[in-house]
Amino acid sequence: MSTSVEKDVVRRPGGRTADITGRVHAAVIELVLEGGLEACTFSSVAERAGIERSTLYRRYPDRLELMIDTWMARGEEVIVPVLGHSFAADLRSVLRKIVALLETPLGPALLTFAAELRARSGSDYPRTFFDRRMEQLAPMFDAAIARGELDPDVDREALFSFAAGPLYFRMFIAARRTDDAFIDRIVDNICRLYCVQ
Repeated sequence: MSTSVEKDVVRRPGGRTADITGRVHAAVIELVLEGGLEACTFSSVAERAGIERSTLYRRYPDRLELMIDTWMARGEEVIVPVLGHSFAADLRSVLRKIVALLETPLGPALLTFAAELRARSGSDYPRTFFDRRMEQLAPMFDAAIARGELDPDVDREALFSFAAGPLYFRMFIAARRTDDAFIDRIVDNICRLYCVQ
């Protein structure tokens, strides 16, 4: 049975399902920023999104799947590249977007979430999360291969790990500012290692 909030909400393009999904994702992010991962129970998310808890149970087997879905949707808004004329430009754009996201209050929450996934030994969640991230980045790699900048059999996971890893280390371990010059050095090094000369 729907709540009055769920009945009265103004629908976004995409219909009722897209509207509810958007509200659920917004609720998860708000709750994480307010109270950390522990605040994201099905009950609190349902209440914040204005839906019945049973709606969440039908869509997600557990809380981690709900949060993965939320981070992936957030990644589509922030991480997915707007393709330009070169792999270097596309990668630079993606890395800048990652830095911009990590500099928000959501950044540390994402790291905490990643740590929780990693702690679940035997779980497929960490692998699933990274697989979905690589799917989001596939257009960038496909375009570079089509332009002849990357070999068709390039190790996409290794390349992206080498590119994004230094950002996390510099920001959260070394606690240093990550500026465009640092990103440019990363991109230059990646292109020397992987791009077809």
